[in-house]
Amino acid sequence: MKRMFLLFVVSVFCCLLFPAVAQERLYTVTETELTQLESISQRLAISRQNLLLQASNLTERLKAQEKKAKSLTEKLQRAESTASTLNSQLQTERESLTSLTESYNKYVKDTSETIAKKQALIDEQKDTLHRRMVTIIILSSIISMIIIAIGVKWFIKGKLSFLRPP
Repeated sequence: MKRMFLLFVVSVFCCLLFPAVAQERLYTVTETELTQLESISQRLAISRQNLLLQASNLTERLKAQEKKAKSLTEKLQRAESTASTLNSQLQTERESLTSLTESYNKYVKDTSETIAKKQALIDEQKDTLHRRMVTIIILSSIISMIIIAIGVKWFIKGKLSFLRPP
């Protein structure tokens, strides 16, 4: 029993001591402070609504920007595809141009050789013609001299016959 009594006294002492320690301080709020707290609360609510509205506007803008980005990405892919196609065509045209240039150069070379051969033939024929003309002129001159000599001889024979006795 003594034990019980001792336990009872310790518990009463603890109960009396701890509630004083565990009790919180009590604050009193005045009416003006309460109205200030309410106005602050209202301003926070309005601010929160404004922030939510701004967040939704920013979300809409972000979605619009994403749509634009997708559109631009698609346009860029089409442009890259077109560029690739055009580069391929350009490469084909360059190869064709190279082939045509080689063919043209070969044609020019062959034509130049043919022209040179024909020019050599023309020069040779001009030389032959010139030699023949010189030969014809010489022969014509000789024949003309012979004819003139025969004519002169005939003329002299006929005209000078009066000088000879019959």
